[in-house]
Amino acid sequence: MLTLLPLAATAADANPSTGVSQVAAKAQAHKPGKATNKGRKGTRAAKVKVTATLAALPPIVQPGTSPADPSNQASLVATFSPVAPGQRVTLERRTARGWKLVDTATEDAWGTATFAAGPGRYRAATTASGLTWTSGTVTANRWTPEFEDTFSGTALDATVWNDQKRERESVYAPRTCARVDPSARSVGGGVLRLGIGVDPTMGGATCSYTSNGTAGTQQYLVNSQVSTENTRFFQHGIVAARIKPQRAKGMHTGFWMLPAGTTYTDGVPSAGTEIDIMEFFGENGRGNEAVGAHVHYYEAGWEKVSHGDLFPATRQVLGKNRSWWDEFHVFSVEWTPTAYIFRVDGREYYRETAAVSQAAQYLVLSNLTSDYELANLTSDELGDAAQVDWVRVYDATSIQSARVTRGRKAA
Repeated sequence: MLTLLPLAATAADANPSTGVSQVAAKAQAHKPGKATNKGRKGTRAAKVKVTATLAALPPIVQPGTSPADPSNQASLVATFSPVAPGQRVTLERRTARGWKLVDTATEDAWGTATFAAGPGRYRAATTASGLTWTSGTVTANRWTPEFEDTFSGTALDATVWNDQKRERESVYAPRTCARVDPSARSVGGGVLRLGIGVDPTMGGATCSYTSNGTAGTQQYLVNSQVSTENTRFFQHGIVAARIKPQRAKGMHTGFWMLPAGTTYTDGVPSAGTEIDIMEFFGENGRGNEAVGAHVHYYEAGWEKVSHGDLFPATRQVLGKNRSWWDEFHVFSVEWTPTAYIFRVDGREYYRETAAVSQAAQYLVLSNLTSDYELANLTSDELGDAAQVDWVRVYDATSIQSARVTRGRKAA
């Protein structure tokens, strides 16, 4: 079982007495904002008030169209509010001779700029109309994962993963027409492919199901669902996976965690919850597909209590004219004793302080066809699949340092 170890990054302005995963005492959780029509301009008599934040994270920023090896360098995420997309952001490293410029980036629609950084003490800044706004400082070290799988080779590592036994059922999930089978997934080209398919044992028979009072029919199907339920358990830390989800609707990609033994204690989320780090439900035809994150537990009588949603702000990490199924992105949760912090490519989009599990939990990767989405599944989509490039778990937490400033005259 993993528990929290000493921090892998420290903030100059942090208050250790807060129990920090958590965040330096001055830090403010960033939520994607709107660009101000004033931008960041003005004179010393009329300055824009800006919150500049720099967060030191494990290497959980890695968008791209192809599989790639994970890094061990820190991800530094600079965030400015109000946002001003297109602004130049600089990263400086402290040296014996003072602050040295080491990298530049452009602020995105989220108000962020990201950097890969080696060990050192850093700050970020942006300048406009002769004024500079500078973040607090963070100290970044190399990050070493406690668990990693990069899905090299041509087979799933059976010493780590198992195909979960999930037969057809119409009460809890429900997946009346589908069961989990290893034939639906494969490993090759550096990725784990999570697919669905027609159940070869049913001879083409048709399944009847009812969802939300509406009856339907579908072929009997096999789904993908692999887990570490027999081998690896984690309790707090940063859990991340680089994933390119499927395009097809009628199925959903999932990266999640379940309590050891897959058991719950009625009304006691601290004894274990379902942590949905990432869910994606396919193309909706409107071009506004969003990623979801949820936390579930149960009251007596199997009554589900849920937190979370789909989050449209996640789309801001997508490349120009691209959709989720065109790119890999890193989806993560920072799970502390007091909160879940959900991120995509290092950008925080959801923080939940209710229903925080204190129990050991295992990893799950899946592509499933639940009854509520079967009506959207067509036979030509059965060949689609999600791709998982790598999975990592870090037994540590992030640090961020924020500073609210009205700007100072640029040097």
